[in-house]
Amino acid sequence: MIKAVLFDFYNTLAETTNFGPSWEELIVELGYELPADVRERWWNDGIDGTEHHEHSISRDHYVAWQRSRVRSMLGDCGVPDDAHDVFIERVREISAHNRIDAYDEVAGVLGDLRSRGVALAICSNWDWDLHEAIESAGLTGAVDVVVSSAWVGARKPHPRIYAHTLEQLGIAPGDALFVGDTWACDVEGPRAAGMHTVYIRRSHLGIDNTAPATHLLPADVHHALDLRAVHEHRSLQA
Repeated sequence: MIKAVLFDFYNTLAETTNFGPSWEELIVELGYELPADVRERWWNDGIDGTEHHEHSISRDHYVAWQRSRVRSMLGDCGVPDDAHDVFIERVREISAHNRIDAYDEVAGVLGDLRSRGVALAICSNWDWDLHEAIESAGLTGAVDVVVSSAWVGARKPHPRIYAHTLEQLGIAPGDALFVGDTWACDVEGPRAAGMHTVYIRRSHLGIDNTAPATHLLPADVHHALDLRAVHEHRSLQA
């Protein structure tokens, strides 16, 4: 019997609905381009699953690390050093006005699980301000435990972030269900840690490049389009 459900946050519980200019567009504003290989190298390749203890000492340390990564990416695009601060400030301004909205079914599903005595957690590859993002989505207080990779110093699918979240819940892996939208971080990682999984892939999302072909999905992984599938998981059936 499942005693706790752990949720990824972005694209699982909520998403940004009022996007401003993309990073590609902001770099074009400076007169340069963001090649696909540079974007992949700095933001997709090699960061998930890593540890970054030294950057998770404090919010200041973490923000400095984020900015150093941005500066390195801009350097690979040929953007001169004296324009880096302009770009970072534009990103900050745009982010400050972004709104994060919970999906329509989320509040009801979380409330129902809580009424049944199931412990809830958010376990997310996020920055230092995950609580603020959750508040923006109107989900403050909706779960019992909140864990950001920024605070733990390890990004999913590193096993330490799952172990930390389960420890905070006081739940064994076999009694937990992990729900998320990214195969490597929200299915492979939790399965390796001993948890059950539900793979949520909403219809408007693009291809998950970390996932196997649909016909190769393991039979014991529940694959669904929204959070209501959590109720259908066999381990939660009364």
